[in-house]
Amino acid sequence: MAWGLAVAMASACTSAGKHETAALSDAMDRYRRADDAQREAMGRAVAAVSCSEPRVCEAKASCLAAIEPTDRAFALKAEVERRLADIEGKRLDPDAPEAQALPGKLDEAKKLIDEARGNMALCDRQLADLHLAFGS
Repeated sequence: MAWGLAVAMASACTSAGKHETAALSDAMDRYRRADDAQREAMGRAVAAVSCSEPRVCEAKASCLAAIEPTDRAFALKAEVERRLADIEGKRLDPDAPEAQALPGKLDEAKKLIDEARGNMALCDRQLADLHLAFGS
C-alpha cells in the first residue's frame, strides 16, 4: 500500500514538473519573440507561471532575473532614443542636464544587458535540464 502511494505521489510530481516546465518554457519563448510593445506583458506572463516543483521554481527565478534587467535596459534605450529625437527636433538643448545624462543611461543599459545575458544563459540551461528531467 505504501509503495503504491509513493509511486502515485512521484508520478504526480513528475506530471506537475512536466506541465510547469512546458508552461515556463512556452512563456519564455513568447517573451523572447515579443516586440517592444509586448515585452513587459510577456514578462508578467512568465512571472505568473505557477510552480510547485522546486527545480521549476529555481529556473523561473533565473528567467525572471534575466527579464527584469532586460526590460529596464530596453526602457533606458527607448528613453535615450526619445531624448535624442528631442535634441534633433530642437526641443532639448544638447547642453541641458537631461541631454548630458544620455551617455550614462546608455552605459547603464549596457551593464543591464550584460547582467541579463548571464542570467538568461542560466535560465536556458535550467530549462534544458528540466526538459531532460521531465521529458517535456
